[in-house]
Amino acid sequence: MIEKNSLRIKRIGFVEKWARAEETSAFLGLTLYATIAFSIILLVTVFKLSTRPQAIYYIPGAQEAGIAYPNRIDKKVIASFASNWLLNRNNFTPTTVKDTYERAMRYMAPELLSRTKAGLEDEMSRVTRDSISSLFSFKEEPELLESAAEYKVTLIGEKALYMGKERLDARVLRYTITLKKTAPIENNPYGLVIAGVKQEEVATK
Repeated sequence: MIEKNSLRIKRIGFVEKWARAEETSAFLGLTLYATIAFSIILLVTVFKLSTRPQAIYYIPGAQEAGIAYPNRIDKKVIASFASNWLLNRNNFTPTTVKDTYERAMRYMAPELLSRTKAGLEDEMSRVTRDSISSLFSFKEEPELLESAAEYKVTLIGEKALYMGKERLDARVLRYTITLKKTAPIENNPYGLVIAGVKQEEVATK
């Protein structure tokens, strides 16, 4: 009788230990899943914070200061970018034309560059061969038209061509430059590319 009671007590003790072990295992399992979920949430949060552009405080000039927000380009910057590109493109001498065109091509969209590269290379060869120089200056302030997909900047200026010291031609031209946003890179930190250039002669009185 004593042996039966002893066996019964051992069985009850074993069952209780097994139940406690299952409870402990279930608790540890829940803890493990909670830890994994927390780690995933933490990793996603860190990734988003590390890849999200941050606003920076900057001083663009001596007259004013402001805050630059990511992926937000000021209209003055867009107009200035187009103006500087056009001035660089249209002011050259036989000595500087190669560097001038290479700088201009750096900011052109691949589609535009593929359409115009051959013409630019022919023009560069002709400038060097015939000793042609070009001088360009603006006559009016730039005008900016903004849409959801692109920007259009209209620029009017006078362009004069010289062969040596002899003036060959001078005319007033209107340029409509189409710009699109792109990811800023080391060679182009502005986040803009020239997607199209339209040239028209302006009749002068």
